[in-house]
Amino acid sequence: MSMRLRIVICPDSFKGSLSSPAAAKAMAQGVRLVVPDARIECIPMADGGEGTAERITQALNGQWRRDRVHGPDGAMVDASWGWVPAQDMAVIEAASACGLNLTAPGRRNPWQFDTRGVGELLRCALDRGAQKLVIGLGGSGTNDAGAGMLSALGVRFLNKNDQPLTPTPDGLKTLDRVNFSELDTRLAHVELICLTDVDNPLTGPDGATAVFGPQKGLAASDVAEMDARLRQIAAHIETVRQLHCAPDAPGMGAAGGLGFALGAVLGATRQRGSAYLADLLALDAAIEQADLVLTGEGALDTQTAQGKVVAEVIRRARRFDKPVICIAGSVRMTHAQIKTLGLWAAWPLCRDSVDVEDAIAHAVALIAERTAEATVAWLGASSKPG
Repeated sequence: MSMRLRIVICPDSFKGSLSSPAAAKAMAQGVRLVVPDARIECIPMADGGEGTAERITQALNGQWRRDRVHGPDGAMVDASWGWVPAQDMAVIEAASACGLNLTAPGRRNPWQFDTRGVGELLRCALDRGAQKLVIGLGGSGTNDAGAGMLSALGVRFLNKNDQPLTPTPDGLKTLDRVNFSELDTRLAHVELICLTDVDNPLTGPDGATAVFGPQKGLAASDVAEMDARLRQIAAHIETVRQLHCAPDAPGMGAAGGLGFALGAVLGATRQRGSAYLADLLALDAAIEQADLVLTGEGALDTQTAQGKVVAEVIRRARRFDKPVICIAGSVRMTHAQIKTLGLWAAWPLCRDSVDVEDAIAHAVALIAERTAEATVAWLGASSKPG
């Protein structure tokens, strides 16, 4: 029997720096510096946000398509999505049409932004003949309860004079009723799956607005009013359409309430993005054969446990009693918290004289270097063959 070390490398992307495939490649370089003949299996991951559509499309031998749709601020953007002909399946990342990164920080105003582009991408997929639509909900820059997406799919938001309203939070302040009579009928005959990495409800102290609004440009003084606006939108919808679940159900606050429009209004099945990818990419089978599992993300912090890739990797590695090491841009957890999470150890890029800017600029070299250090430490502690 061969004694060669088996290592599975399954990181998330390092946001603002490296995609998950690039991060995995850098980690593999680090392992090779220490154990040149190791058997390495790279399984780049995603959690419903950045890189999700691409990873799923690649895994299913799909095609990468591009369509021009409305961005969050109404300007046209080129949005990419995956098409898997063998399954009549479309894979869409909401952020490609309404992402936070599509608008400069100084111009972010969720009162004026909407998710129309996501609805337009869904229509493009339906026009293509999609029977299954998978939508990743991470990385949005909008907070409209999915009203923009619903509008693009035929739903009309009207004032008391039956005049149509712009489907932004600001535009819907005089909302009187919602009309579903022109909703695209094809939606009733397709399978909808939304992938999330959060459990937040639509509104309330743990809702979309309170938790994520400020990072999308919402003033702290506007949080209560915006939260009330989303509650108002949901209430008007509920008066004319039976919801599939309550607005305060887990995940309805994903992507500024896009989770609510897809799940509660349109009946999409909600799944954790990281779990969906892990199953699709047969991560369990790889981990079962491994001696060591390496994962990673941009920031290891208290949010990691809430559906992120690292937490999903740990959960699966526990089934087979396999050690997991995390390489992260920054580590914002104590040693005790790292152990409680289930990691053998965590290695930050930001250390000594390395700050965030350095970590981003030299990510590949630093990831390789830290991975090599981590591998040496684990080999020393476990007396595994090198």
